[in-house]
Amino acid sequence: MLDKKNKCNSANIGALLLSRGTGLGMIVILCLLGLRAPLFFEMTNIMTVLKQGSVLTMIALGLTAVLIGGGFDMGAGALVQLTCNLAAGLLIAGTSVAAAITSGIAVGLLVGLINAFLVIIVKIPTFVATLGTMFVMQGVTSWYNDGKALTIKAIPGFSVLGQGRIAIIPVIFLIVIAVCAVLHYFFKHTRTGLRMYATGENPAAATLRGLNTKKYLLLSYLLSGLILGFTGVLQCSYNYGASAITSGMDFLIQALSAAYLGSTFSRTGELSVIGTVISGMFIAALSNALIINGISNQQISGVLGIILILSILLTVIKKREIGQVTIF
Repeated sequence: MLDKKNKCNSANIGALLLSRGTGLGMIVILCLLGLRAPLFFEMTNIMTVLKQGSVLTMIALGLTAVLIGGGFDMGAGALVQLTCNLAAGLLIAGTSVAAAITSGIAVGLLVGLINAFLVIIVKIPTFVATLGTMFVMQGVTSWYNDGKALTIKAIPGFSVLGQGRIAIIPVIFLIVIAVCAVLHYFFKHTRTGLRMYATGENPAAATLRGLNTKKYLLLSYLLSGLILGFTGVLQCSYNYGASAITSGMDFLIQALSAAYLGSTFSRTGELSVIGTVISGMFIAALSNALIINGISNQQISGVLGIILILSILLTVIKKREIGQVTIF
């Protein structure tokens, strides 16, 4: 009897760690780093973290949207950098704020449509297809900015997106919360969103149920493109323009880490919009805390790589428990 109770208790503890361990681990890690650097807990720094983490979290939300529908996108970061440069260039040329924002979103939708065409119609594997579009976007970006940073001045109605505050809360963070709320409702409380989940979780079963999986995969790429295109505009506002340095791959690694780390909040390893936001902000806070503690950017990249590996490992473990191990 004692052996059975011990086994039962061990199983319960293991299940608790798998379902709650992610959140507890985040809190413990940040508290330990914060104790070594009390500056981390100051309100000014916390607001800075929310602001710094917002672009990353938006990219992770765009990536989460396409992953939920069963797709994958290697070019998420490159698309954000492209639309960021596009918005900066248009504003420098005297284009209106509305036109700059609309252009960024339109390019995002176009890239999403191209990715969907390559994957659904041409039937190129998602990894290969989006890797190809990533290189194309990097080339277009380099051609567009001629290898130079595109710097803009403060523009009323535009700078507020990335630099404004309501009380002490950054406007860009409030935008993230609004997007998160809309996406969460869409995926959890609408027929289309639930069917996208079904398509991503098990395409074969979804097809047997009569779902048009190609349609929902297309929608996931379009939704992702829309979010990522708008994120590029936000980054332009946040950075007062666009950098000439290629940062797409760094964005991709961090966004993937946030998306898969967010999935570990679910008992079944299900991708979660709310989990992605929490994880994206955690990664931003972790990077901030490590820098305050004297850790270099090169070492931070290694930490993020470890987070990505561990989050995918946890997701695989949870999916294996329900008989599904495919991630992408």
